[in-house]
Amino acid sequence: MTFAYDERYGPAEIALRVQDVARRISIDYPDETVVLIGILKGGAFLTVDLARAIQRPVRVEYIDVLRGSEEEILDFQFVRNFQVAGTDIIIVKDVIRSGITESYLMDQLREEKPRSIRFACLVDRPQERKSSLFADYVLFPSQEGVLVGYGMDYRGIGGCFPFIATVRSAGDAPFGQAPPRTRSGA
Repeated sequence: MTFAYDERYGPAEIALRVQDVARRISIDYPDETVVLIGILKGGAFLTVDLARAIQRPVRVEYIDVLRGSEEEILDFQFVRNFQVAGTDIIIVKDVIRSGITESYLMDQLREEKPRSIRFACLVDRPQERKSSLFADYVLFPSQEGVLVGYGMDYRGIGGCFPFIATVRSAGDAPFGQAPPRTRSGA
C-alpha cells in the first residue's frame, strides 16, 4: 500500500519540542524520580525520547490497552508489574483525542495511590474531548487531519517515519502526485 502525505514537522522540530517538554518536566519534578508510562505502541517513540532528555531520574514502563473501539476499553496490561504507590507518573501517548482511554487509566491508577498522575502527548486534540482530561505536556496542539510518523501509523505503515506528516485524502489535488516537500509512504 502506498499513500501520499505532506511533511508537517521535521525531525529537528520534533527534537526541539521534546527538549522543551523534557525541560518543563525536569523543572516540575526537581527531586523525584518520574515514571513515564508509554501507551503502546504509538507512545513508544515519545516515551524513549523524553526519557533520554529529562534531566532527572526516570523510570520507563509500558502499558498495552486493548480496545473494542475508541470509547470502549476492554482491558489494559502493564508490560511488567511495578509499584505505583507513591510514584509520580506521566502517561505518554501519541495522540489524545476523546480522553476516554486516558481518563480510564487515570482512574485505575489512582486506586494504587500514586503521588501524582500527568499526561504527555505528541499531539493534543482537545476539540475532540469527551472527558475533562487535561494534557499537561503537549508537543503539538490541535492538529487536523490524519497524521503519520513518529509512532503514529496509517493503516499499519509509516509509524517509523522520523517526521510527522499529514496523510492526503483522495479529494486532495493532486492526490498521488507529490509537491516538492511531499513523499509517498510504502
